[in-house]
Amino acid sequence: MGLSETTVKHLLLLLNFVYTVLGLVLIGFGIFFLIYVTSVSIGENVAGGLIIGLGVVIVIIAITGCLVAAREYSRGLLVYILAVVLLILTQLLFLSMVSHGTQDGLSGSINEGFDKLWDAERNETGALAYYETWLHCCGVNNSGDYAVIHHAVPRTCCPELKCVSPSSVYKVGCKSQFVEYLDDRLLVFKIVCWLLVIGEAAGAFLGWMLLTGLKNQGRRSNSVWM
Repeated sequence: MGLSETTVKHLLLLLNFVYTVLGLVLIGFGIFFLIYVTSVSIGENVAGGLIIGLGVVIVIIAITGCLVAAREYSRGLLVYILAVVLLILTQLLFLSMVSHGTQDGLSGSINEGFDKLWDAERNETGALAYYETWLHCCGVNNSGDYAVIHHAVPRTCCPELKCVSPSSVYKVGCKSQFVEYLDDRLLVFKIVCWLLVIGEAAGAFLGWMLLTGLKNQGRRSNSVWM
């Protein structure tokens, strides 16, 4: 026994609500990307903007899907289904870029970004202070970086800015800590995207079911009046 049109419509409304929430998560991730990643990685502004744009498009399509499903608007449902299919293809492209292109491109940008920060550190102490405090790290590669340039280890390399002994200095470098932090966030991005792809495929199928049901209902109504 198939699902009734009312059940399909309610499921479609629920799915589009979930899309909206996940789209907002993507927008938040894009903002994070612009604020934190672009401060180190040169040239990642476009990626952050694209992620925000993708999130905005998802939210718009989800709200549109809710409206056309609630009003049972056949032409609107067809446009919604086509938009969701294009959205799925776009997200698969994003996932491919994150899985393959990001490792080399983003890694190179991070290396370049930290090289510039370290050049600034040579001239004026404190260029890495923000990252050392935030990520609990010291120097670019490790705490020994400061000895190479004949600088004293800054307080930001120690817990609560108190370097009571050499053992209290963070040993790990900021570059590796930042890469690890970013990898965790990219994993969340991948999970959200895959959830969206799966959910959107289900939504497109439900939209098609509802559209077919409305067309059949229209044919039955016409046959009654003939």
